[in-house]
Amino acid sequence: MNRRKVLAALGAISGGAAIASGTGAFTSVEADRDVAVEVANDSTAYLSLNAIGSNAPYTTTNNGQLGIDLTGSNTTGAGGSGVNTDAVTVFQEMFEVQNQGTQDIEVEITPLTFVDTDSGNTLIVLIVPQTGFPSVTLSPGGAETYSLVVDVFPDGTSPDIEISDTMTVTGEAP
Repeated sequence: MNRRKVLAALGAISGGAAIASGTGAFTSVEADRDVAVEVANDSTAYLSLNAIGSNAPYTTTNNGQLGIDLTGSNTTGAGGSGVNTDAVTVFQEMFEVQNQGTQDIEVEITPLTFVDTDSGNTLIVLIVPQTGFPSVTLSPGGAETYSLVVDVFPDGTSPDIEISDTMTVTGEAP
């Protein structure tokens, strides 16, 4: 057999084998898979929010969601009805955010500052993370503790000012 016929035969066999076995490339695939999602309370979610320490009574849990309540409606059993006027009040270690997931996450709370003014009075609430500012990276099982600093400047006629707002806790893989 001459050399050209042998080369042509080998080429044909190789090409046929490639067609028969395929190249592994595809244009599209559609596959149905099961998805299961369960909603958990703040304390048992992948990003856990828990009241801690001696200031835990100043937190509330409503429908499984952690909240902070420094108003007269949350007397904590001791009879107080709010923060002092013309004073800085510190609530150390009020709550913690814990990573109960499986990967590192970057945690951030926004906003960290709340401000309200009325009749010349100013109320400022600052959320202070223990180690990371303004965000912290938490490994699985890791937690960040947050404190509150409340400052009231009474320059007007009535100290009856209050803040009723929402903080957003974000956990995102870096």
